[in-house]
Amino acid sequence: MMKTAGLIGGVAWPSTLSYYRLLNEHIQRELGGLHSARCVIVSLDFAGVVAAMTEGRRDDARAQMETAARQARAAGAELIAILANTGHFAADAVQAAAGVPLVHVARETGDEIASRFPSMRRLGLLATSFALDAPFFGQMLGEGAGFELVLPDAAQRRTLDAAIFGPLARGEASPADAAVISTLCNALVARGAQGIVLGCTELSAVKPWIACAAPLFDSTDIHARAIVREMTRA
Repeated sequence: MMKTAGLIGGVAWPSTLSYYRLLNEHIQRELGGLHSARCVIVSLDFAGVVAAMTEGRRDDARAQMETAARQARAAGAELIAILANTGHFAADAVQAAAGVPLVHVARETGDEIASRFPSMRRLGLLATSFALDAPFFGQMLGEGAGFELVLPDAAQRRTLDAAIFGPLARGEASPADAAVISTLCNALVARGAQGIVLGCTELSAVKPWIACAAPLFDSTDIHARAIVREMTRA
């Protein structure tokens, strides 16, 4: 029987929309017929979360995530997932608050790439400054999966944040945004990255337009498939 997934979303809403579509597509592919994803979505107000993090009130942002986790569990969630890479700064707290297993985007992404590309050693990573400053990518992709991470510099992070927290978070992706992301991808490749992780769900929206000299790994799709795997695990 399919487990009910508790999904913490709204950060930002286009991310939640992408995940909901992917989860249902993968469930239908896995189970066939008219099956759809059993899930509970607790959608946060993105403005409040971003304000707390921008102002250095990480405990406040974490508390919002913990509250959402408890609400999802109370509504019947049997596993939990945060529908945003950045939100994984609070992954341990969310799992503790929910009291059910958490499917972690960085762990799943690292495991998937290591399995498919065993000779790949250097990974470029595009994500928000909040996510890049948090330790979870280094722990899961670096220490956990054994990759050397090639990260954007300070100016590139500002450019990336402007795109993510601007048009992409509003659901206004365009080829012009993809051109910016393409430039950043290729800058990391020039520094030795053998593949690029799109470590922010908003970046998935411009993936079809990105021109990159190395393989792209969409953490959103990898994460969605992992969530479905856990939902359908006997």
